[in-house]
Amino acid sequence: MTLTIGCIGCGNMGGAMLSGLARHGGYDLCGYNRSPERMQPLEQQGVHVLKSPLAVAQAADLVLVAVKPYQVEAVLREVRPALNRDKVVVSIAAGIRRQRLAAFTDNACPVVRCMPNTPALVGKGLFALCLEDPTLTAAHKQVVRDVFAVLGLCIDMPESKFTAFSALIGAGPAYVFAMMQGLAQAGVTLGFQHAEAHAMVAALFDGCAAMAASGTKHFMQLRDDVCSPAGLTIAGVNVLDRAGLTGLLVSAVLAADARGRDMEKE
Repeated sequence: MTLTIGCIGCGNMGGAMLSGLARHGGYDLCGYNRSPERMQPLEQQGVHVLKSPLAVAQAADLVLVAVKPYQVEAVLREVRPALNRDKVVVSIAAGIRRQRLAAFTDNACPVVRCMPNTPALVGKGLFALCLEDPTLTAAHKQVVRDVFAVLGLCIDMPESKFTAFSALIGAGPAYVFAMMQGLAQAGVTLGFQHAEAHAMVAALFDGCAAMAASGTKHFMQLRDDVCSPAGLTIAGVNVLDRAGLTGLLVSAVLAADARGRDMEKE
């Protein structure tokens, strides 16, 4: 029997997930978005466009809730009549704990928390999955893992680490893009065209990520391998060290973590 996956909220992240699943094939897909025009490209990929969140929940075995955090409670209460133990709700909303999600559904079905990051938009996402709901069966858990594995790398994670994951990995692309912007700006200052600098910096990060992912060396060793004695690279690295780049990155992640913990209390 083909699994039906429905997505409520098909903006950037929800739309990217449905699009990735459509490219993979093998699922029946449906979705709803408040702005109908956002559904047009998804419909062209074979996603069934439905008229309401409730209609999505009625049709789907796996219900992805990809709306803004402040909208989650209203959406889950709206779809509550369609939920039962055979369905699974997956929320990607930051700052809303599993117990609250379950309460919004009146504990009608198993719930899963998922924290993605924006590289999911290009099929390179990293997804933390909280599978701690005691009503989740082993089959449910495997279905969720299999679905998100289509979209990127999945990690089973206790909810106690979700805010830390959000601060480091969920917010991480913002830190990386800030560094990329700085390098591209330096390239333009040195006389490269904007498009040239953009392309070169993107390729630089792609190559460095592949080297880091190979896992053969620590990050610091990979950095030091580029630094020849008395060379131009070490001159640049010394400036970064004096400015405390590493410490700034740590501080940024810790600030994001603190804000995330505050959000969970609001």
